[in-house]
Amino acid sequence: MHDTTVPRDPVRILLVDDHRVFADVLAMRLRLEDGVESVETAHHLDQALVLASRLRVHVVVLDHDLDGERGTDLVRRLDGLDPPPRVVMLSAWDDPAVVVDALRAGASGWVLKGGQVEELLTAIDDCVAGDAYLSRRLRRPVLQELLSAREPTHEPSFLDNVSGRQLDVLRCLVAGLSRAETGARLFISSNTVRTHVQNLLRTADVHSTLELVSRARRLGVPGIDEEPSP
Repeated sequence: MHDTTVPRDPVRILLVDDHRVFADVLAMRLRLEDGVESVETAHHLDQALVLASRLRVHVVVLDHDLDGERGTDLVRRLDGLDPPPRVVMLSAWDDPAVVVDALRAGASGWVLKGGQVEELLTAIDDCVAGDAYLSRRLRRPVLQELLSAREPTHEPSFLDNVSGRQLDVLRCLVAGLSRAETGARLFISSNTVRTHVQNLLRTADVHSTLELVSRARRLGVPGIDEEPSP
């Protein structure tokens, strides 16, 4: 797929969409990419869950609306696999509340249909690397939706279990730095940043860096160049 600073093993992809022609054409296109081991298709939730488990796919590209079935329901079921695949939603839906629901269910990204295949490839790359991805048009409204959500009562405690270096990484994320920029800023490798981010996600009990950053901002975590509040 796209060039990255850290080489990764070829990925196995499951494409889930009830529009069979669309799914077949997109699958053919994705199979042409270097770094893609295989692309299989499914057209409803039960079939997708069986294939994802049997094929041990790394990424599920999933439509939100599958002929009356909700893709988000599959996201929650996929989280029970060992290991769970990354999920990239590929949908025409742009309702921020729907996107946030998918992220909280465990999706790592949301790509709007109608864009270039290259955007989907970027999203897959980012999500396999442990990052999150949102189409540009969704970023502001989704962040606003996350910020307006009611604060869970247990949320503040996660910062008590964050190390000093993890807090530095979190502050870089709050400032909008990418993984590579965070590594350069803190003089650590991208792999080390990725490990810290994965640990932060686990500690905060969230599934995406976007939700992690949203929680951190609500808790008053400053960006890396900002002075902490007294």
